[in-house]
This record gives sequence, structure tokens and C-alpha cells, in this order.
Amino acid sequence: MSRRQPPKGNTAPKFRVLSPEVAQSRSKPSPSPSEPAAASSSAAKPHQSHPSSYSHTPNSNSNYNPKSRPSFFTRFQKTYTSLPHQVRTTARVLRFLVPAIPIGIFFSEHVFQVMWVRGPSMTPYLNEDYETMHTKSDMVLVNMWPWGGSGWPWERKRRLERGMVVTFRSPANPTHTALKRVVGLPGDRITTRDPCMKSSQIVPFNHVWLEGDAEDPRKSLDSNTYGPVSVSLITGRVMAVLWPRWRWLKWADWEKGVVEGGEEGRFGGDYRRGVRERVLKEAVKMERPMLE
Repeated sequence: MSRRQPPKGNTAPKFRVLSPEVAQSRSKPSPSPSEPAAASSSAAKPHQSHPSSYSHTPNSNSNYNPKSRPSFFTRFQKTYTSLPHQVRTTARVLRFLVPAIPIGIFFSEHVFQVMWVRGPSMTPYLNEDYETMHTKSDMVLVNMWPWGGSGWPWERKRRLERGMVVTFRSPANPTHTALKRVVGLPGDRITTRDPCMKSSQIVPFNHVWLEGDAEDPRKSLDSNTYGPVSVSLITGRVMAVLWPRWRWLKWADWEKGVVEGGEEGRFGGDYRRGVRERVLKEAVKMERPMLE
């Protein structure tokens, strides 16, 4: 009996045993044509995640409110109220004191200044009791606006006049502020007194002759010692005596021999007549010092 041969067209496939490595490689799904770039990027950066996974997007169910954070002023006020009472009181005082300091400095340097008059050079007009009480001094008010007239800031022309009591930087000691009376103006011829070496002196342009009111020349260090004084050294004009006896100083009556406080003969008649007789007015024609 013969065995039938299977037809040639219906040959069954033959099975083949694969190794474990080949079987594992064939079991992985092959990437689609549209995903090779994404797959390679994921393989290059396996630990990098998408940025959107870290962002916080508030939704309607969250309690996030961007305005709920307190402002700087709110935090400052809360901190201020928690401070002790003494600290808050000190801060409240400094709040008004700190702005007042520069204002006060400007006012005293450029507007008005209160000064004490020391020494006997202006006696008896100032420091009236100096001969009997050497410890008593007058307190005066000095107008620091440029000299002349009433000295108000809106006056465009201000000039010096005879009889004015002014403050100035002493030529003998620039760090010292002196106080003397204007006796001569530019062009005046002054008959000097001790210790001046010249018998007479003509006041040059833009200078003034200053002397103290004391009769004894040894009690006053003035132009008889260091000569005419430049108007650039003058810092202010004495307006009034504040203490111990209030007096408003008026220089206009100096030429008549009348001074404040002498109306009742307190300083004698025709106050300092001898000083005015030593001044020959306008011996040389010169322009008066003026600030415009």
C-alpha cells in the first residue's frame, strides 16, 4: 500500500524555534512613522517633564486671591502699633523735628539770627551795665538779609547807612563775628584815634569805617586797628535788643545824636557827637556800596 503525497500547492508552513533574545525583540511594538522624533526626544531626556505639570492654574473651586496679600503700609502699621508706647511717642516727635532742623538752619543763616553781645566795645549803647556787672550781656536780633532799609527780601536795592549797627567777620580773626557801628562810608575822610598809625583815612570804594561806641579806644577793636572793612565781610544788621530791655534800633536818627533809649537823657545829650565830628562826609566823591 502506497502513502499519498500531499499536494504541492497546499504546503503547510514550517515552525521554527526562536531564541529568547530574538523573541523579546520581536515582542516590542514598532513605532509609527509619525513618532520617531518624539521617541528620540523622550529617550534623550528621560527625567524632563512638561512645564505645564508644575504650573498652578486656579480654578473656580480654589480659594486663591491675588489681592489677599497685605500691602507694605498695612504691614508697617501693624508693626508700628505693636511697638511700645515710648518708642511710638519718640517716633511721633521725630516726625515733626527732623524736617524742622534744615528749615531752622536756613532761617538762622539767611533770615534772622539771635546773638549775644560780649565785651565793652558798644557800651553804653549795648551792654549798658557792663561797667558794674561784667557778666551781663545783651541779646540782639540780627537781620541776615543784605543790609539797608528794612531789609525785606523783595527790596531790590539795599545799602549801608551811617549809624547802622552791623555784624561782620573780623579781619583780625575771620572765625570771630564782631559787632560795630558804621561811622564812615566810601569817600568819607575819617580822623582816626588810637591805635591807628595814620592821622586820617579816606574810606575806599566798597569799604566802610566801623567803630565801637565806647569812649575809651582801648576797649574796642575796630577800624582804627585793622582799617576799613570790606562790605563783603558784613553778615547782617542788628534790628533790636531782645533782652534784658526790649528796644527797636533805629539808625536814621544817628546823625541827629538821638539813639534808642536816650530820649530821656539816659546816654546824655547829642550821643557820640565827637565821633560824628571826626567824619568829613564825601570828601571824595564815590558811589555808595549797594546790592542789586
